[in-house]
Parts: sequence; C-alpha cells; structure tokens
Amino acid sequence: MPELPEVETITKGLQKAIKGQKITKIEILEPKSVVFLGQTFIKKVKGQKIEDIKRRAKLLMFTLGGNVFMLVHLKITGQLIIHDEKDALDKFTRVVFYLSNRKKLYFNDLRKFGYLKLFNKESLETELKRLNFGPEPLEKEFTLPVFENILIRRKKMAIKPLLMEQSLIAGIGNIYAAEACFMAGIRPTRRAGTLKKEEIKKLHEAVIKVLKESLKYGGTSADSYVDAYGKEGTFEKRLKVYGRKNQNCYRCSGRVIRIAQAGRGTFYCPKCQK
Repeated sequence: MPELPEVETITKGLQKAIKGQKITKIEILEPKSVVFLGQTFIKKVKGQKIEDIKRRAKLLMFTLGGNVFMLVHLKITGQLIIHDEKDALDKFTRVVFYLSNRKKLYFNDLRKFGYLKLFNKESLETELKRLNFGPEPLEKEFTLPVFENILIRRKKMAIKPLLMEQSLIAGIGNIYAAEACFMAGIRPTRRAGTLKKEEIKKLHEAVIKVLKESLKYGGTSADSYVDAYGKEGTFEKRLKVYGRKNQNCYRCSGRVIRIAQAGRGTFYCPKCQK
C-alpha cells in the first residue's frame, strides 16, 4: 500500500500538473470504485474546478468547486496518473477524468480495493473525525514530547505495529516502520514501554529522516506504486531491511530475517537491532 512518501509524491505531482483545471468529462469504467455511483457522481463532479489537492495520512483530498470534496484512497494497487488526451486506457483504468488543459487523469486499480468518495465541507469534517488520524510525522506538531506520550499511552504495544497505527501516527506503513526501527537500532518486537529515553529520541529522529529520504527519491515502488506521471520511485534501492530476508545486514555481520507480526511481514536484523 502506498504510504506517506508515495501519496505525498503523487499529491505534489498533481498539484503542479492539474491544479486549477476544470473537469470537463468523466467516464466510470468500474462502478465499485466510486461511492456515489454513475450519474450521481458525474453530476456532482463534472464542470467543477480542481481548486486544491492535499494529503492527509494515506488519503488524497481534492477540493473542487461547488462545495464538493473528493477523497481518494489508493489502498493496495491504486494509481492516479496524468495522461495526454490521445493516450489509450490502461487495462486496469477504473475512472477517467477529462480536464480543460486537454489532459486526462486515470484512476487505475488492479485489485479494485481503492475508492473515490464525495463529500461536502461538513460531511468531510465528520469523516476525518471518524477516521481519527494521529499527528502527521513530517509536521511541526510531531515533536519528541508528543511521540513520547504516544509510547506511554501504548506502552504494552510492540513498537512496529504502534508506528503503523493510523490513529497514533498518520501515514506510516509497513515499509517505513521497519526502516525506522532499523535506523534507530531497535528491534520491532520490543514493547513501547521498554524503550529508554535515548532510544525514543533515536526512533523519533529515524521516523522523520526515513520519510524525508523517501520523499527525496520519489517513494518506494515495492509493488504497483508510480507517481502522477507514471514514474517509479527509486527509494527501493536504498531500503536497508524491508524485503531483504536472508541478505547480509548493511550495518553488521548479521543477516536480515522475516517474521510475521500483527498479520504483516516484519524484516529486521536480530544482531544489531536490540
């Protein structure tokens, strides 16, 4: 699933390419991909101007004209890709937006888990409250004391699932939780309450650093992720533990192992992560 760096990369690409454009036509090729089906969705969105595009956690939020807001969740295999007017459809294209600058925006989704959902301002605020996202780790609000308080509140929780819990910290998923734990030298199975102050500081710094580094390289294309122009991210080449089962550790003479943790694969080095 695309995580914070991937969704942020897509958001910035879309802001640059289509912000300010009007949606002139919509084709819904897969009704399951839109929450307001068929003509209802088209009626609300067609003719609206794309006033802004932002990210919250792993969601993209489109501000359209006419008090219309569209949340896009890419889930596992969703993509938002800008195309020229004459480009052919991808075989996994589910929704097409035709724009006033003669571009098209494809919503592709191999597994059909992603969605586009419409709101007005009031219902959007209600939805965001319901989702109850935690602080954004790349914003000023994500201070060391805030992070310490999160760990205190969930002191019995293993640290890697804690980092992935969206109600505690927004946007971190499996890849960056594993990478942050490695960078901080902390075993992902440790209970939050066992971390010492210096370890908490290192982990806080590692979370921020690994997310910023991934953003710099356009995210990680570990699966189907591409940016708004269909280009893969290159941070995968810089991953230290994720996906490296049985390979040599970059920091010591150990080998990376993979375990199951909270229903997800966890990668770490048992020799240098304590």
